[in-house]
Amino acid sequence: MMTRPVIVLGAPRAGTSVLGRLLEAHPKLVHVKEPRLVWRYGNDGLSDLLPPEAARPEVVAYIRKYFEGLLGDTPGARIIEKTPSNSLRVPFIEKVFPNAQYVHVMRDGYEAALSIHWHWHNLTVGVGQGRRGSQKSILRQRLEEAHPSQLPHYLGEFFMRLLPNGKGKPRTLWGPRLPGLRRMTNEMDLFEVAAWQWRMCVERACMDGRPLGPDRYLEFYLDDLNEGRLESIFEFLDLDYAPQARAFFREEFEPAKNLKRRDMLDELSAEQKHGLRRVVEPTATWLSEGQKSNSLVTAP
Repeated sequence: MMTRPVIVLGAPRAGTSVLGRLLEAHPKLVHVKEPRLVWRYGNDGLSDLLPPEAARPEVVAYIRKYFEGLLGDTPGARIIEKTPSNSLRVPFIEKVFPNAQYVHVMRDGYEAALSIHWHWHNLTVGVGQGRRGSQKSILRQRLEEAHPSQLPHYLGEFFMRLLPNGKGKPRTLWGPRLPGLRRMTNEMDLFEVAAWQWRMCVERACMDGRPLGPDRYLEFYLDDLNEGRLESIFEFLDLDYAPQARAFFREEFEPAKNLKRRDMLDELSAEQKHGLRRVVEPTATWLSEGQKSNSLVTAP
């Protein structure tokens, strides 16, 4: 039986993988890394912005069964799951796991968007290495997590990964599937598309997560991640700061400074910088003002 699963929220390239690796060092947490197709079961034709009514009984039963099968025999074990697209659908997740806790990690919008853009160009072709620390290819990972009924829907996507990008545009999609994402990639510069993925994930996670209250939702910035912050996250999850987690942080954690990408802005054209700025700045300003006022209701 599932006991308070931990859902890591965050835009792509915001630090969800870093946080997942730190938390999985705790012996009571079983880390599940981006089972994208599991969350989309029964709703494959929709975007990742799944509404709560998409959590039909058969969908809820399937998702719960999948995660329960991964828990193993460790007494008191809890799932920790990180899929950036989940930032778009907290109300849907609430229907599946009404007792979940959420940890939302945020990152500077420019740095995240620049990193997302790199992945658009480098991870939309081929079926190479999957998640960090995994020997599985992306294709193998998706085939293993997909229900047989989902395969026809995604065969085209898998096939398009085998073709080179055309006219500078990716043939397949990457990251959270925003409504109309394909048209966005055709009509916008990819830097702006990347910025929209960051913005929608951050705004949705904040607006849907904050009303759940401080016992179920916690947010922080990647740049603020230190040992004290990590200890407070374990406290939020009602877990001890296990020696394994402490050792991993001190011996293997890669500091957030290694994730800096702002210097890449100098390589962009004036038009590309403007496209990034008009998407990132409104949300960055809203987040900054929210920190000052501690407001949970001000919309960007």
